[in-house]
Parts: sequence; C-alpha cells; structure tokens
Amino acid sequence: MVAVTLYLAVAVVTLLVIYIKYFGRKRKEGEPPIVPGHFLFGNGKAFSQNAVEFIHKSTARFGKVFTIRLLNQHVTIINDPHSYEQVCKERNFDFDAIQKQVNNNVFSFKLHDSKKMIKEASKKVKGQYLYANMQSFAHHLQEAFDASTESTPAENGWCKDRLRAMSSKTMFRAIFRTIFGKEKPDDVFEPMTVYKNFDLFHKYFNFLWLGLPIKLFPKACRALEMLVQMPTSNDIINRDDVSDYIRYSTQFMKAHGQTEADIIGHNLVFLHVNYNTFRVSYWLIYYLTQHPEAIEALVAEIDDTVRVKSETCDDESDIELSIQDLDRLPVLNSILNETIRYTSGVLMVRAITEDTAFTMEDGSVHNLRAGDRVAMYPPAIHNDPEVFENPEEFKYDRFIDAKFYKDEKEIRNPLLAFGSLCPGKRLAMTQAKWFIFNLAHQFDFQTEEGQTCCPDVKYYGHEILPPTNDVDVLYRRRENRRRIEFVHDRFVTFHCVLVEVNPYRNLQSYVL
Repeated sequence: MVAVTLYLAVAVVTLLVIYIKYFGRKRKEGEPPIVPGHFLFGNGKAFSQNAVEFIHKSTARFGKVFTIRLLNQHVTIINDPHSYEQVCKERNFDFDAIQKQVNNNVFSFKLHDSKKMIKEASKKVKGQYLYANMQSFAHHLQEAFDASTESTPAENGWCKDRLRAMSSKTMFRAIFRTIFGKEKPDDVFEPMTVYKNFDLFHKYFNFLWLGLPIKLFPKACRALEMLVQMPTSNDIINRDDVSDYIRYSTQFMKAHGQTEADIIGHNLVFLHVNYNTFRVSYWLIYYLTQHPEAIEALVAEIDDTVRVKSETCDDESDIELSIQDLDRLPVLNSILNETIRYTSGVLMVRAITEDTAFTMEDGSVHNLRAGDRVAMYPPAIHNDPEVFENPEEFKYDRFIDAKFYKDEKEIRNPLLAFGSLCPGKRLAMTQAKWFIFNLAHQFDFQTEEGQTCCPDVKYYGHEILPPTNDVDVLYRRRENRRRIEFVHDRFVTFHCVLVEVNPYRNLQSYVL
C-alpha cells in the first residue's frame, strides 16, 4: 500500500513537472498578456471554433499583442496591420522552423540544405519561369474546359455539375498538369484521384501541423496511402511538360541523397501550396453567381477588352492577352481581392529564435520568448469593420481605387492573404485571374436557385477556407467566343509582326 502511494505520488509529481515545462506559463515583465484557456488544450477550442471572433474579443480585452496557447505551443498574436513590415523584417522571427515542422509533421520528411534548395527552386516560379508556367497553365486549362463540356451531360445546352466537381475538373486539373506534366492513361497519380484524396487529407492539416499523429485520423491515413502512389522521380523529371520547379527540386534532392519518399513528401507540400489557388477559383465562381451586378460588370469589362484586342489582329487569330493586360482590369482585380479577403484563413506564423524585444510600428515594445511562435492573423484584419466597412458583405468593387485605414492611418498592406515569403504569389494570382477571365469569356454560368454555402470557419488556419457545403452549378458555352492566348508581357504579336510594348506605360497599381 505504501509502495502504491509512493508510485502515485511520483507519477503526479512527474506529470506536474511535464505540465509546467510544456504547458504552464507565468508572464514575465514586459511580455504580452496571456489569454486564459483550458489547462490542457489552452485556447485551441476557442480558436478552432471561430478564430476571428476569438482574436477580436482577445484584442478588445488585452490589446493588439497577446499570447495564446495551442496545445503545448505558445503563440504571440500581433493584431496590428501597421506592424506587418516590422514582423516581416525581424531577423529573430524565422520561417525555416515552421516549414520544417510542416514537412515533418504533415508529410513525414526532412529537407537537406533546405534554405539553399528553397531559394533556388523558388526562382522557378518567378521571372521568365512565370511566363513558362502561365503558358503551360493556359494550355491545360483550355483542354480542361473542353473536356469538361464534352464529358458532362447537357440539357438545352446547359451542363450541370456540383461546383466542387466542376472547379476540380477545370482548375485543379490544369494546376496539377502544370506542376507534374500530363499523366499517362494508366497512372494512379492523375488529377481527379489526387484531388479526391488530397481534399480529404487537407481537412486534417491543422491537427497534423500541431503534431498530432496521423494514425489518430484513419481517413487521412487512407488518403495519404493513395497520394504517395506517384511515379518515380526519374519518370516525372523526364516528362517534357513537367514544371521547372519540380524538375529542379527533384534533381537537387536526388543530388543530396534524399529518398524517393522524401521527394514524394516534398511534391505533396508543393501541391498543398497550389491547392489554395484551386479553392480561390471555387469561391470566385460562387460569389459571381450570387451577385449578378458583379458578373455583369466583369463580363462587360472582359468583352470590352476582347473587342479592343480584336481590332488589332485578324479575324482568324486567337486574342492575345498578357499579365499586364490582366493587371489593368480594375473589376477583375477587385473581385479577386474581395474573394480572397472574404475567404482567407491563413495564419502567418514564425518561430522566435532568440529572446526578442519587439518594437511595434507605434513604438511600443514587447518581450517575446525564444522557442515560442509569433503570428499575424490576416482574417482578423480582413473582418475588422474599422478597416473594411460591413466586412460580412461581399462587395465586388470594394478594392477599386480604394484605400483602407486603421486608427486613422492608411494601411500599406490591407490584404495579407499570402504572407511575406510566398514566392509563388504572383503566379497564383495570375492563374486565378486567367481562370475567371476565360470562364466568364467562354461560358454563362449560374448556381442552382436557392442553393447557398459559406466559408467554413472551423478551418480557420487554412490559407483559403473550404465551403460548408457544396452547390449545383449550371454552365454553357457562349456563342461566337474567340479563344484567348497567353503571351509574354513584353512582346505581343499582331498579324505575325512582333511589337514591343512598354511594360510600364499606363500600368495601374492594385493591392495584391
């Protein structure tokens, strides 16, 4: 009996020591306030139920800077859009540890010499490679549009499908083939199979990122078993149309002795990043169908652009469109920005590498601990009524010639949906613009009357939120529509004559 009591006492003391070490926190002088939470789970439940509401309430109670706990991880939230640049420039706030956490916890691999590989590979989605990626994407998207209309039954000219199915058959398929090249007929690793399993696996991303073992989620395990059945690295890099990013990163990893499993894990990380562009396309279609004035303004802008372009080329040629042309369209850009504002759930998080006296934009100083995390949560800003009037409403023209303010001071970066270190931001935004431009140019589309959905706030933390439910979509070809061809910004061909276009003339600036 005495021995049992002794063992229990030792166990209690051990558990208490573990709790204090990994979960307990006593605020030190100069540190941000600590938001009270569950003794074991911390603030995880409140954050997962509705992160924006939780952060707004915490800000009202504790101020712009406060510390929360998600399981055993302490995260200091900086809810101040004016301090965005200070957060990005702070050397002690490191993203490398975060990407390693994602790689290890979610996709079970470690990247050798990660900073060098990411630095070099990231160049393959920018500059001249941006145009190569876009030409590939434009080709695959047109193929996907054609295949979707041919394979979907039509009634009175209207094709009917679920919106997730329609957007996956078009946008996801185009993105997938732009990354990995076109699959062979008998490949298991093909767009629709990958989409179905990746969509399921992605639901558990937040749990896995925090360190919960994947075995706790049988559905995620089964989905991952399918996702890892991709061709060998040699098979993929020998495809003529594989992206330069995948080719370079695969060759780099092979040269550094990484396994096939490591390469598969890395490829899934890259697919995860691009998956958010697919989700944006879903919401673009949905909100356009819910707001007739938005689609009317967009179609008018597109038709006007095509009319002007058609005046400079012969009747048989495709209409040539560049990134610069897309950037000049205020309605298109505003609709995209408003869609991202309305549906983003991204958590911009960094690891604190050293004890840091962090200075905010207003001059206030907060002591942050090494080993903790620091984060900004853009959706809390996107849903702040002081910044965006009536933030719960979707306003397609919100970003046209608009400025936004907080505390009576203009915000330099009101739309923080991609984070400061996203090398593929330009490509993702251009793909989304190209998708909706071509969809609205080639098709009439509408959702089934009476069917609605909204972003699922349970998934705050995902870059783009999934819908609470799916809806039916109807679409049909518009008559007498000329095809759109993607061309390089600098050179546009008219009647087979090469004309140099000044890339800076009349260039409008938009918040992206």
